[in-house]
Amino acid sequence: MPVNLNIIPGLAVRPSPPRKIRWLGALFFFIAIGWGVIRFSGWASEWTEFWLFVAGIPSVVWLVLMICRQGVYLLECIHASAWDQRREEVILQETRRGRRALQILGVECFTAHSAMINAQFSASSQELFRGENKLTPQTSWEGHHHIRHSRLPVTPGQTSEDLLLNCFTEILKKIAPKFSSLPPGNPVAILLEYSSTLSGEKIRDVWRFAWQKRAFQQPVEFVKGKGLGYVDDWLDYRIKDNAVLLVIALQIAPEQPEMTTETVVALLLANRLTQKTLSPLALLHRPEKSGAEDLERGVLQAGEWVPVRPDTLKHLWLTGLHAEGAQNAITLPGKAPFVGIDNVSAIHHPDMTLGHAGCASPWLAVAAAAQAVQLRDEAHMIISSEQGQDDIWSVVVAPCVIQQESVT
Repeated sequence: MPVNLNIIPGLAVRPSPPRKIRWLGALFFFIAIGWGVIRFSGWASEWTEFWLFVAGIPSVVWLVLMICRQGVYLLECIHASAWDQRREEVILQETRRGRRALQILGVECFTAHSAMINAQFSASSQELFRGENKLTPQTSWEGHHHIRHSRLPVTPGQTSEDLLLNCFTEILKKIAPKFSSLPPGNPVAILLEYSSTLSGEKIRDVWRFAWQKRAFQQPVEFVKGKGLGYVDDWLDYRIKDNAVLLVIALQIAPEQPEMTTETVVALLLANRLTQKTLSPLALLHRPEKSGAEDLERGVLQAGEWVPVRPDTLKHLWLTGLHAEGAQNAITLPGKAPFVGIDNVSAIHHPDMTLGHAGCASPWLAVAAAAQAVQLRDEAHMIISSEQGQDDIWSVVVAPCVIQQESVT
C-alpha cells in the first residue's frame, strides 16, 4: 500500500468563540423585551414584580443560553483538538512506515564487464560504475550477425542453459557465507524475475538444481512480485518477518536482442527489525512510484523517505526509462535533492553503455550502487521504469547511517 501523506485530511476547523459584544447586545435585547411586556401589559403592579420581569427573567434566560453556547464551543474545541492529535499520530505513523528500509546483506551481478576465468565468472563492478561501453555489433544467440548488444562471456559450445547454470552456481558460491551465518531455520523468500527465450519453468529448474547442489539448510519459498513494487509491498506487509529476501533478476538470450544486455543480478535483503546476525553493506530505502509528468514529486518523496539533505545524494542512475521519462529525468540534476551531483560522471546510464536489461534493469542499478557504497559512503538514487509500463520508480541506496525505523 503506497504511503501518501497528501491524502491525509488537513487540520480541523477551529470554532469561533462566542462574541462578547454580540452576547451583551442579546442581554440588552432580552431586557428590552421584558420592559416592553411590562410597560404595555400592566402585569407588574409592584416594584419587585417590575424588576423580576424586566431584568430577572431575561437575565436567567440569557445566562442559560450563554452556558449552552459556551458548552457547544468547548465540545467543538475538544473535538478539533482530538482530530488534530489523531492526525499528528497518523502522520507520524505513516512517516515511520514510509521511512522503513531493507538491509542489503549481499550483492552479486554479472554483465558483459565480467571476465571468464577457468569457466568461472569474475564480477567487475568498477567498469559498470565507470560506464565502460560494451555495446558492440555481434552475433546473437540465434545466430543473427551485427546485432548491437552486450553479452555475458561464454565458452565455445556453451548453451544459454549452461550459461545460466554457471551464473547461478557462481552467485550461490559467493553468497554461501551469508547463508552459513544465518540460523538453519531462517526462511528465505526468493523473488525470481527473468527476461529470456528460456521458459520460466526451465529457469526455475536450473535454479533449484544449483540451490540443492549447495545444500543450504534454510527453507525456501518462491514469492510472486515484480520489480521495486515488491519491495514497497514487503516493507508494508512483511517488515516484521524473520525471512530474508533473495532477489534473482536476469536477462539471458532475450527474444529481441537489439540494444539489450545480458545480466544476472542477485540481492540478499533483510528487515532491519529482525536481522541482527549479519552486518549490512548498505540500505535500500522505500521506493516511490510516479509518472513521467510528476517525476519530480516522486524523486523528492523518495529522498524524503531516507531522509537526505539537499547535498547528500552524490550519484544518479537512470535505467529502463521511456523517452518522456528519460527527458524529464535529465533535467533533475541541479535541483533538490540533486544539488550534490556536480559533474556528468555522477550520472550513470547503464542502458547507453550496456543496453536495456529488461526486468533486471532496476536491480542491476541497485546492485551497482550497493557495491559503490562499499567503496565510498555516498548515497545513490536510482530512477527506473518497469518493463512495458509507464510507471517510474525512484529509490535511494544509502550507507548504513540512518536510524532504525520504529516497529509501528
